[in-house]
Amino acid sequence: MAYRRILVPLDGSPLAELAAEHAAEVARVCNAHLIFLRVAQPDQTQEAAQYLYDVNQEAHYHNLDTEAMVRYGVPAERIVDTADEMSVDLVILSSHGRTGLSRQVFGSVAETVMRTANCPVTVVKSFRVTGPHTNWGRQPN
Repeated sequence: MAYRRILVPLDGSPLAELAAEHAAEVARVCNAHLIFLRVAQPDQTQEAAQYLYDVNQEAHYHNLDTEAMVRYGVPAERIVDTADEMSVDLVILSSHGRTGLSRQVFGSVAETVMRTANCPVTVVKSFRVTGPHTNWGRQPN
């Protein structure tokens, strides 16, 4: 299956950016359009917009066809709603690997998206990121 539109939800963490790297590789193979999404709180608008601008610039540097958007609300719900609204063929997001009590308290965005999305979902398993892993969304030091 060739994917044409891929949604990549990002929360600003290095673990989430692992999904962006994976999505970039899939987009290259499929010649797909990437849609970067940041679900934020209204008081985070400027920070979220700057972060996505940086991610988008990095993607353009790698010759990827992208767009970026900030949405507000409950992350899993907004991700699924945006996937439907944007008619995406695939959602690629990372798992933050929470277990036990923290997962019960915070829930699992990835799990909820997998259960409720109307398109395929790829979850990039998180692993410990040691040192600078990627420049996606961050200015080099």
